[in-house]
Amino acid sequence: SAGLVSGNQCRLRGGEGAGRPEREKVCLVGSGNWGCAIARIVGANVVKPHAEKCAVFDHEVKMWVYEEEVDGQKLTEIINTKHENVKYLPGHRLPENVVAVPDLAAAVKDATVLIFVLPHQFLPRLLPVIKENLAPGAMAVSLIKGVDCGEDGLELISD
Repeated sequence: SAGLVSGNQCRLRGGEGAGRPEREKVCLVGSGNWGCAIARIVGANVVKPHAEKCAVFDHEVKMWVYEEEVDGQKLTEIINTKHENVKYLPGHRLPENVVAVPDLAAAVKDATVLIFVLPHQFLPRLLPVIKENLAPGAMAVSLIKGVDCGEDGLELISD
């Protein structure tokens, strides 16, 4: 069953004793304008009063960032100090609990909820690293849009 927050009752996915962590650990895979827009929402939601009351989510939200330099400074350092992705979503502050991580393996390590927010073209290169470092039983949410051209023609990314 999925994690549930309803009224004053809370239940973690998998129920008691199902090997689930005490709190779900969220990782965003992607940090462009779409990824940062979602990071603003997710970062705020994991610390809302109902989330704390239920203790469903770890407060830290990791966000994998493809490392690049902006004005001579690493983008992850800018995001972690200014709490803003000045390159892809300038002028929009990220919650302080969203932490930019340049190493994909470190970002997804022990994550129980992955939120994919990146171009589908990156998946073949990233998925082997994710698979090696993912927590057992992790869930994935795909916010990837688009289609790909495979051997049988156009394919949805969800396929």
